[in-house]
Amino acid sequence: MGVVRHGGVAAARRASTAIGAAVVVAALAACSAVTTIFADAAPRTAPYPVPGTDLFDWKGVVHCHSYLSHDCDGTVEEILDACRVAGIDFVVMTDHQTDASVRDGLRGRRQRTLFVVGAEIRTPQGTIIAFPLRKPLRRWQSAGALVAEARRQGAISFLCHAERTKAWDTPGIAGVEIVNLHAGAVSANRAGMLAAGLFLPLRALFQQICRRDDEVFHQWDAQLAQRHPMTPVGGNDAHASVRIFGPLGGTIGNYREVFLTLSTHVLAPSMDEEQLIAAFRAGRSYTSFDLFGDGTGFDFRAVDGNGVHLPGGTVTTAAELELRVGTPAVGVIRLLRDGEAVQETTGKDLAHRAPAPGVYRVEVRTRGGAPWLFSSSIRVVAPAT
Repeated sequence: MGVVRHGGVAAARRASTAIGAAVVVAALAACSAVTTIFADAAPRTAPYPVPGTDLFDWKGVVHCHSYLSHDCDGTVEEILDACRVAGIDFVVMTDHQTDASVRDGLRGRRQRTLFVVGAEIRTPQGTIIAFPLRKPLRRWQSAGALVAEARRQGAISFLCHAERTKAWDTPGIAGVEIVNLHAGAVSANRAGMLAAGLFLPLRALFQQICRRDDEVFHQWDAQLAQRHPMTPVGGNDAHASVRIFGPLGGTIGNYREVFLTLSTHVLAPSMDEEQLIAAFRAGRSYTSFDLFGDGTGFDFRAVDGNGVHLPGGTVTTAAELELRVGTPAVGVIRLLRDGEAVQETTGKDLAHRAPAPGVYRVEVRTRGGAPWLFSSSIRVVAPAT
């Protein structure tokens, strides 16, 4: 062992302190994870039937990376474990595209979960996720050309990282990531995150990245006024882990934590690739920050003399038409028309009679004010003349 000179002792002490801090944080995170985020998800009926229909509520993850991405070393075993813990019915794999990621990606049914292979691809206008893919898409093309090429092989495309996209007007886009956990982490208050990481349970850290970006929702509403549906999904952006102290450790954001924090639900008669894509195309989806409670069973519908009309649908206004909302637990329910709130209540149910023409969607916050549930939209039109 060499002799320490010229401030080497102080440097060694600083390094020792940093390592000690990393160990403490890692220990705190491990302890809190066992008692909060890492706990098995609450039991639920699976698949969960949608009342009055032949559909079921399927819980999934959209935007997941694996060892096939250049910035991730997550394994298939880790992903399957997270699916079991979080009760996940489907996962859309979106590795950064390579020939190998499409060829060797996790595809088909594994245990109880359906896997669909897609890709996350950058364009000059912004990032797109497209799925299902059978062969790689060409790189270095515009968002519109990429979406058109994906459609030719039966894939659907979504705006990814909507907080920085310039591709909102791209023809053929099926929907948008209305929330994204990575974007939430980037935009969260750094001092608050550091304090939460050092002194609070891991759950408190994840609460800070469950964020609603006002500008993203404003742009989404503007698109819904022009084209309906524009299907919402939640971007888990799972990369296996994030090291808050770099090589020193303090790992957060593994698959279990991320899958238990955010989910995207679709309403479909069965869980296979064809029905999953059909549900996304039709706009039958909603997004849930499950950190605040499993969203399974969230319900938004229009009811009239012709029966039930689900999100993604269009219905004609009438005196008998009623928009109905049901939530799995008490929350602050807001019904919005063309992006503006028209009714709000605290509880588990909301009803709105004879709605005026417009595009309606629902947002639910917890009683503490945290963002929780986000529906797809129902369009109400005036009677034909």
